[in-house]
Amino acid sequence: MRPKKHLIVFDIDGTLTDSVTVHQAGFIAALKQLGVTEVSHNFHTYKHHTDLHIARCLYESALQQAFDATVISRFDTLLADYIVAAGLPAEIKGAKRFVTYLEQETDFGVCYATGSMHGPAVLKLRAAGIGFAPLQLAASNLYEERGAIVQAAIDNACTYYGVRSFDRIIAFGDGLWDLKTAQALGIGFVGIGPIHKTALEAAGMAVHWNDFEAFDPLFLN
Repeated sequence: MRPKKHLIVFDIDGTLTDSVTVHQAGFIAALKQLGVTEVSHNFHTYKHHTDLHIARCLYESALQQAFDATVISRFDTLLADYIVAAGLPAEIKGAKRFVTYLEQETDFGVCYATGSMHGPAVLKLRAAGIGFAPLQLAASNLYEERGAIVQAAIDNACTYYGVRSFDRIIAFGDGLWDLKTAQALGIGFVGIGPIHKTALEAAGMAVHWNDFEAFDPLFLN
């Protein structure tokens, strides 16, 4: 592996794995198992687009109880169990090959920053055949705000790769929340997938790939 000067931060759901639908279904099912019977599907209306924030809002509103560490752990397990039972998701085309190329052939390191809970995120990466070290993955279990998750992923990547900072950081994501987080942190952004392309372009996205088979090595220069 070459020394790393730059970093790519990957979202997971809808970016590396085709898992948005199964994750949302599992999210609702897990909350219902915890006693939350009424769950709004309008996830975009919440302040932070993360499992921890949305689940906490719904759980505490419905049950008038704290969404504490014990409940968070149970929710993580229930959501992961649902995804396993439903069938692990496929990778977005070319994702594994792209990640492998970055790690083995370039001076770009990689890390993963997801609004998903940790257990489901691990399952999805493994299902896509993407190996990773614990320090390369930051998930929602400890953070409600996406910017905090991405910043934690970057900080952990510095530790993992043994550098003080990266010269260039690019986030890859499929959603408007991914773009807004990148803009707030002052890092680059590449949009993935066709579903939110129009909204991403309207919000300032400059680079878009339908999937990772669109990758041109010149992009990294």
